[in-house]
Amino acid sequence: MNTIQLLREAAPEAPPPTTDVRNAARAALMAEIDAAAGSRRRVRLPSRKVRWRIGTGLVAVAAAWAAAMVVAAPDGPGTPADSVRLVQFHVPTFPLSLDPAPAGLRPAFDGDGNGASIASYHDEEYREGFSIHVSEDEPEDVGEVEGGPVRGDTHDVQVDGSDAEVVHGTENWCWGPDGSEICSPRGFTQLIWERGHDQWVAIEGYGSYDDTAAVIDVAESLVDRPQPATLDIGVAPDGWEVQFYKMGRVLTLVNGRYEQQSMSVHIPLPDEVIPADEVRESIMGPIGPQLDVTVHGRPAQLVRTEGDFVVDGHRFLNWYLQAQFEDGTTFVVQAPEAFTQAQVLELAESVTHNT
Repeated sequence: MNTIQLLREAAPEAPPPTTDVRNAARAALMAEIDAAAGSRRRVRLPSRKVRWRIGTGLVAVAAAWAAAMVVAAPDGPGTPADSVRLVQFHVPTFPLSLDPAPAGLRPAFDGDGNGASIASYHDEEYREGFSIHVSEDEPEDVGEVEGGPVRGDTHDVQVDGSDAEVVHGTENWCWGPDGSEICSPRGFTQLIWERGHDQWVAIEGYGSYDDTAAVIDVAESLVDRPQPATLDIGVAPDGWEVQFYKMGRVLTLVNGRYEQQSMSVHIPLPDEVIPADEVRESIMGPIGPQLDVTVHGRPAQLVRTEGDFVVDGHRFLNWYLQAQFEDGTTFVVQAPEAFTQAQVLELAESVTHNT
């Protein structure tokens, strides 16, 4: 399957990553995580306008997660070991659906504890599709950014009798099979309107959806029917909440009483899956033995890792689990020491991926 990476500069084909390269990728990934965590709390701006970065760069963070993962430990004592109580849980939904649903396009959602704000419908190579952005506030034109999309003039149109604005533009689109990368300009059409009270919607179409009539058709097919997240869990620690989820591949939960303590589930891209007998060796830092376990009726690999710091004489431990869904798709669970081994496996059994 192709690895999709968007809005990045073209680069020559590189040799397989060394340990130093993997460590650098992990450090960059942690910066992405920290940035997302810092913006987790929702802030209502005084202005009725919000700066939306509309564009296909939305998958960049998901690609970074798939490229390299690192076990993240809390900065302080947090909750003690064996203190987790798992309760029923589901990731917040996206508020809208399409009727009829577009043929051949698979949805994925971006959001946080307040719910999903972005739905991306695309084919496997991101050549064809569109994204839907929902906000309480009117989007503000942030202007052109160096290396970013180039936008044309805005035109007035109608969506179900309501005033809307449409703009055409081009953006740098990069994709590559087997780790190579090819970049070229790609056109897009963006439609923005106030669909209802405190609900602004933007649709950006590409491929055959790079067309005013096509994005209007998508807009007029929207219905008020929530859609569940593509990556979901059925149980979670009591008192924990969604920090963020991205592109149907990445999900992070945080302890609401102690925000330095978090856990994650992510789906690596096929060419980033670690062979079962190399899972232990792929993890940084002091680690314990690799335990062969079963999740969803399939073999899985569980490793307990030690943090590289001590607080009040206590060394922090974490869990790293690589497992598979029944269809063979790989996913990874990372959890802090507050989980027992049985709870890590129980949570993993509850992970679902709706494609």
